[in-house]
Amino acid sequence: MWRQYEWLISKIFHDNTSSLTTKILNDTRVVGEYSERSRQVDILIKTKTQTTMVECKHYSVPVDIKSVESFLGMVTDVKVDYGILVSSSGYTKSAEKRIRGLKDKISLENIDWETAYETAFEEVSYGRISDVCAHCVDRYESGREVPGLLCWEHGFALEYQGTVSEFSISKCLKCNKYTAYCDACGLVTPIEKNDICCDLASQFISWYKDTYQ
Repeated sequence: MWRQYEWLISKIFHDNTSSLTTKILNDTRVVGEYSERSRQVDILIKTKTQTTMVECKHYSVPVDIKSVESFLGMVTDVKVDYGILVSSSGYTKSAEKRIRGLKDKISLENIDWETAYETAFEEVSYGRISDVCAHCVDRYESGREVPGLLCWEHGFALEYQGTVSEFSISKCLKCNKYTAYCDACGLVTPIEKNDICCDLASQFISWYKDTYQ
């Protein structure tokens, strides 16, 4: 369940902070400056002026001071500007006291499973763009299991065959496959399936990977 909780928190942060000038990386790796080791980071938020890392803790008990100190060490090692620790079960009093005087470097947030589930996505889409990935929308138990969630990026434009078309791109947190929304034909297309809406969809994905990946 910890992985699914991480997907929910990743989706929430993506939808709240992602833009053309803010890049969100999920389940990525950063080489530590002091450890000189590759460190796994749940969520990395990068702007032109600041880098923030987010770590998710889905425990049955409050996060303790030992976990908070471990996170502080991680923030220092990977040289980010700010760290956010998110817990589904809150924090012990000693853990909260540990970060006093460090408010400019780290914050502790409490988002329980139910709140994360209700906030992260809409299970039923009434528009063209859905939060749920068509690649891996297998049956799941609502409220207890998380389907593949799409992290959409909007506002792109590409000139193709003399015409400028707008499009949106998303990547699934579960299967890592792409979905494109094509403004030219008004369709949402799961890439790598055989029902590509038009030539533009594949052009969008190629351009996006070359430019942003």
